[in-house]
Amino acid sequence: MRRRTFLTGAGLAGVTAGSTGCLPGFSRTRPGSEGITLRMTMWSSNPDHLALFQEIADDFLAEHEEVSGIEFESLSLDQLDMVLTTGMTAGDPPDLTWLPVESSREYIDAGALLDVAPTLASTPDYDVDDLVPELQERWRAGEAQYGVPFSTGPLIMYFNKTLYAEAGVASPADLLAAGDWTWESFRETSRQLTEATGLPGYVVNDFDFQNWTRLLPIMEAYGASPWDEDAVRCTADAPEMAEALGLFHSMVYEDGSSPVPGRQVDFFGGQAGSTTAFLGSSTLLDGAGFDWDVLPTPGGPAGDIQSVGQSAIVALSAGRQQDTALAFLAHLTARANAEKISRFFPPSRASLLSAEVLAQSSGLLSAEQLEPVVEAISGSGHIFPVAPNGARVANALDSSLDEFVYTPEADLDEALPRVCSAIDPVISA
Repeated sequence: MRRRTFLTGAGLAGVTAGSTGCLPGFSRTRPGSEGITLRMTMWSSNPDHLALFQEIADDFLAEHEEVSGIEFESLSLDQLDMVLTTGMTAGDPPDLTWLPVESSREYIDAGALLDVAPTLASTPDYDVDDLVPELQERWRAGEAQYGVPFSTGPLIMYFNKTLYAEAGVASPADLLAAGDWTWESFRETSRQLTEATGLPGYVVNDFDFQNWTRLLPIMEAYGASPWDEDAVRCTADAPEMAEALGLFHSMVYEDGSSPVPGRQVDFFGGQAGSTTAFLGSSTLLDGAGFDWDVLPTPGGPAGDIQSVGQSAIVALSAGRQQDTALAFLAHLTARANAEKISRFFPPSRASLLSAEVLAQSSGLLSAEQLEPVVEAISGSGHIFPVAPNGARVANALDSSLDEFVYTPEADLDEALPRVCSAIDPVISA
């Protein structure tokens, strides 16, 4: 039987050592001969995302009779490293995976990824030259390319127009029109909205005080980074970081305009004035019971810098079906399928990087709304910073921020040097 299996769910609650973290799910079968089975991990269980990858996988199966099945294992992003490393240690890793840019350098340096460049070059109609060179840099080493980005997009500001109007408070669009779209001004209007409605003016999406990258829009607007450009020394104790995190800390613990740790707030359910999230989150607003809009994130002393996240599809060197995995990676990221995927995730292909193309794919956002997104991807944006020991550094940074910064009584002049004491040994390891 030729089959494609999706293992879906919200997370990996029951993962244990020696397990690959597979979740109960569903499978589809159709007549055919037994042959190669590919496995791929991804951190989405969104039905629309899964349906799209089903469609693309079906096309691959139709063209490759030697492949009997493709299994997609859906997990949560915070479980990804554990699932991959456990699978590699046990000799049973997936063949392909989504991988965030924060992990790119670590996996490449460890020799964990296959070079896909020869496969892309030899794939008919792939059009390698259409891949924007600057957006491939984090996945390249010399002439080798260790993954192809399928999602490259900035964290953008979503805001509830209805809630701002009801509160009688200047909205982000009003601030932008007045030439006053800064984090300081946004903090003030967020405080006003909270006072008027009792709801948070701002909630950081996909954060829960354990995902430091979601604060990058604030950090970069102030010229702050947790480490230097070469990723060899902690810079979280710099004055710029104190300003950036000081603003966020004040919103949480002084103004009450952003929720405290442990408080769950859903912007997409109408429970907050604004949030920062990726473009793909716009699908959560289909049929929303309020009017909403999107803007670039606010500026600061360092300028109007947009923080750009990126994820690539990669093939693992420990996988059992390397040649077939590389062929499927090329199939997934070829222009025709990249255009389909751009409905949910901003592409890294020049031919698809236009507001008009993305608007047509999205169906929810207009070309006018998407123009700043395209500008951030292709021009003004900064792709998330990367460290050699990505997972360990991120864990140390999140843990130390939780211990020293995310508390009501935190003195950042004392707390941030402690953060550096925690992550410096990991960065230099």
